[in-house]
Amino acid sequence: MLKINSSHCQKVQMPFLTQSNIELDIKRDDLIHPVVSGNKWRKLKYLLLDAQEKCCKNLVSMGGNWSNHLHALAFAGKELGFKTTAFVRAHENQRLTPTLEDCRSWGMDLIFTSRVDYAQLRQSFQWNYFSEQFPNSYWISEGGFSELAIMGIEEIGRELDRHYDHIFLGTGSGATLVGVAKACPQSKVTGVAAFSGADYLPGQLEPYLKPQSNWHIDTEHHCGGFAKSNSELESLIDEFHQLNQIELDAVYNGKCLLAIKDAVEHGKVKQGDKVLMIHTGGLQGMR
Repeated sequence: MLKINSSHCQKVQMPFLTQSNIELDIKRDDLIHPVVSGNKWRKLKYLLLDAQEKCCKNLVSMGGNWSNHLHALAFAGKELGFKTTAFVRAHENQRLTPTLEDCRSWGMDLIFTSRVDYAQLRQSFQWNYFSEQFPNSYWISEGGFSELAIMGIEEIGRELDRHYDHIFLGTGSGATLVGVAKACPQSKVTGVAAFSGADYLPGQLEPYLKPQSNWHIDTEHHCGGFAKSNSELESLIDEFHQLNQIELDAVYNGKCLLAIKDAVEHGKVKQGDKVLMIHTGGLQGMR
């Protein structure tokens, strides 16, 4: 396995917190690994072990132009001796993003696919889904979503040494939200959707969380869509960095902080509440 660092919690400062007498800690999962950071490592950990136990040689997955998941998978595969293959929602004649350039440099084969075919791939969950096309292969769903990924995320709960009334985190596939909600049943867990049109997510995640009701999907802070930003978000990220010397990306973690700020200012988080934000890594997306 990769050499992994510990993830600690630290208190952060922001004017909106001071004004409302609210404590906010941030769990520094961005420090877990310089490349396979944050929830990317947690979701891949048990999948990689399972692939090794099954003697698979090729890790096959899917993602977009700026996929943190594919970026982490390509590096982990290279380090652990796996071949890696990815179906990418993009046109093969387009210029590669820095993310995909990294993936290719680490040996990942990129197969460009249409939006229609990509949508069909989202229905594939079996580890040997591509066994005929790619012998000795191991299929990993978009974003790593799987029971094994959720099991890796649940380890966050065992690392916390205090109770939090609210836990906020950026959300894509939803695996991190599910794992944290299961691990912290006494906390209200909010997943801040990083993309528009996420209204389908609650129905998709509910089967993994029944009968729990301690979770919520925030669909109001995507700032126009995936990887979209605005001046309010950028100013908040800059201010946070100046006060805390912690970098946040505008794709996931910045939007999470924006949702926390709005929740505080609108009274959804009350005076005296203890709040945790999980830094899910993925700073390579800042490029």
